[in-house]
Amino acid sequence: MKLLITTYLDERYLPILNEMFETIEYAGMMQTGRVLTEDELIQAGSDADCILLEFDPLTRYVLQNCKNLKLIASVRGGARANIDVRAATEMRIPIINVPGRNKDTVADFTMGLLIALSRGIAKGHHLIMNNVITDNKTFSENGFCETDINWVGSTEEKFAYLQFKGPTLNGKLLGLIGYGAIGRETAKRALAFDMKVLAFDPYVNPETVNENVTFVDLPELMKISDFISIHVPITKSTIGLVNSELLSLMKSDAYIINTARAVVMDYDKLIDMLQQGQIAGAALDVFPVEPLPENHPLLELDNVVLTPHIGGCSFDPYERSYRMLTEDMKRFMNGEQPEHIYNPDALITK
Repeated sequence: MKLLITTYLDERYLPILNEMFETIEYAGMMQTGRVLTEDELIQAGSDADCILLEFDPLTRYVLQNCKNLKLIASVRGGARANIDVRAATEMRIPIINVPGRNKDTVADFTMGLLIALSRGIAKGHHLIMNNVITDNKTFSENGFCETDINWVGSTEEKFAYLQFKGPTLNGKLLGLIGYGAIGRETAKRALAFDMKVLAFDPYVNPETVNENVTFVDLPELMKISDFISIHVPITKSTIGLVNSELLSLMKSDAYIINTARAVVMDYDKLIDMLQQGQIAGAALDVFPVEPLPENHPLLELDNVVLTPHIGGCSFDPYERSYRMLTEDMKRFMNGEQPEHIYNPDALITK
């Protein structure tokens, strides 16, 4: 049995993989630090029995040219992003994946964005680093200026103490669009800040939720939330979910955070509202075009925090991913059904 690994390997799990596979080969991220093309993936995996990947395009064309493939192991929660699930299912190739692998990572990042945006942390850092908020006042050795207030300044732009006033989280309403693994972890963190949490998710039965979360319909959530955070996958029902009409319901002092995907929200409407000051701000980790072009209107705004699609980046999810995947690989090789299988229909025999 041959295993092809095209993503980063957690070395702690190499002995386990060595026990399961006679041959292990590496390509892509492990060698060149980039995603493979279709032809490169075929060249590397044409005789592989199992491919372990994360971003590489496992299309129908690739699958048709990987004749030995018996199992696909995806180091992500949503395998559909880079795998032709329909083609794999038709070819009876099961896909094991790792749902919830970075749920706490994204939840941590979401709360970080929320605070960085509403309390001016990111903007304040940027202004200091670019010498915008500086002054020639005389400071004592303990770091305080003579008036005991830093950056009072002679102009409003330098009066940081007033410029960066923002809401305290205690008692504020956080509206979560999507209450899956990441939404639940975000709710736990928000509740620890003594926030009140609302949620919209038509696929969750509120009676099964133990957290102190109130479920409401989406228009109500958009109307009354002080902060709104999006945590839905890409499906036919979520594309364009947060549309122009719903965005227009937001309060003028509300903030919105998106660490999910850009396609779920009307960015043109959002940008217009940010330009007009119709909402307080937005923190965005995903964009309609990535990377953002130099002339993108978001880059001209001072009421946004922008990050380069790194919400799920952490040292920890890979360990969790390999633990889940190796356990399911063992089940598959022992003739058992994997616990986390993305396309269970692939196991149905004709």
